[in-house]
Amino acid sequence: MPYKNIYIFTIFFLFSCGGGGGGGSYDSGVTISINPIINTFTSSSSSIDSGETITLSWSTTNTISCSADGDWDGDKAQTGSQNLQLSQAKTYTFILNCRGEDPANVVSKSIDVQVNESDTSASIYSVDKSSYCATPNNDSSSYWIEDFSNDTLDDSVFTYQESNGFCSIEGCPNGDDDWVRGWGNDEKQYYTSCRDGYSKRCNAEKNTTENVFIEDGFLKIQPIYYEDTYGSLTDTTEDDPFEDPYCSDGSCSYTWEYTSARIMTSSKKIISPGSEITVCFKIPEGSGSGHWPAIWMLPQGFIEYQKSWPYDGENDLMEHMKYHQPYETQSTIHYGDGGAQPIYKVESVPANVNFYEKFHSVTLKWEIDRLEYYLDTQATPYFSIEKSNETAFNNYYWPFNDNFYLLLNVAVGGSSGGEPDKRYYCKDLDCNNLADKDKGRMLIDYIEIKSID
Repeated sequence: MPYKNIYIFTIFFLFSCGGGGGGGSYDSGVTISINPIINTFTSSSSSIDSGETITLSWSTTNTISCSADGDWDGDKAQTGSQNLQLSQAKTYTFILNCRGEDPANVVSKSIDVQVNESDTSASIYSVDKSSYCATPNNDSSSYWIEDFSNDTLDDSVFTYQESNGFCSIEGCPNGDDDWVRGWGNDEKQYYTSCRDGYSKRCNAEKNTTENVFIEDGFLKIQPIYYEDTYGSLTDTTEDDPFEDPYCSDGSCSYTWEYTSARIMTSSKKIISPGSEITVCFKIPEGSGSGHWPAIWMLPQGFIEYQKSWPYDGENDLMEHMKYHQPYETQSTIHYGDGGAQPIYKVESVPANVNFYEKFHSVTLKWEIDRLEYYLDTQATPYFSIEKSNETAFNNYYWPFNDNFYLLLNVAVGGSSGGEPDKRYYCKDLDCNNLADKDKGRMLIDYIEIKSID
């Protein structure tokens, strides 16, 4: 929110006395000091279980600046909201301090939130299993599932996205400014496809490449780091860095040390409010390895330049980034303009059933003006976003009542992936360098989409 300007008014009174040949006047200055006010300071809940999230919201008048104290910290906007995940069982105290024009004129309000121990996770994960995913259940009037029992990637559902970036405007590139390199995040990978020349090992019959294929009933997205010496355009091997097909006419020579895959359902499998989406997944090994796996959604029409980011929304069901532990995953929504803060929640599981070692499922129950996220077989959502409860949408458009499509990808490096640790990457097309090849891949067991009846 923009800061409000506070003015101190000096009022001058001018009195005139006259008559005949004489008169007089005098000035009197009066300064009015305006007191700062915290109008509201509230929490979305006063009692939660450990690991859950609260939203603190506040509004002020006649303030110059605000800051936090107690169990949160930092400078705060004069009016705003913040999501906080509380993991320790105790009473949290949140204090908001705001000052006026006079530095000595400070007002404060505090909120207490009780956090209780939760044994929900313990009951779900008490038995050691290879998968904690929810069991697919055809219990709605509209039901679709892709369980990858066929080793052909269905091109009536999935489309490849290629390259190391995208066009910001229709008809680009007309210049460097139109081309967004690194997908806007400084990512290092080139996304391949089964189009001629756009991968090293396209299986046209199965619509798969070295970076995405179906094996043993799982969709596997395999990032590759090519560590061998560079080959020439005329003398290459499978283990040389990837030659950019943009240069196939010989006018340039771009190569990529990292390749990966990004597939989407745009214009093919469109998802609308009133739907429940579940994906069962396992992510590549290595906290801080540079792997950035994601299961997410963008608005239908984005590819056609009919929608824009972030105004028309982004919904990240699952992503794992450089600051996450092996037992953590994050769900996030993006909206508004470049200055709007995303709303997100980091969710964790017991360390012995982490996301590198076990399959887990994320479920989005998506209704008009409401999003709920569930992990595995949990009966209650770990993350809920309701338009009416989020003060951000007093100022920003809520874009999540429109059609979206699904994306699956593993990025390499970038602003949220971190510097790649090459020990955790497949270093050839067959991933022969890793004892367990699937440790270097994101695996998808199934995708389920159905209506909420």
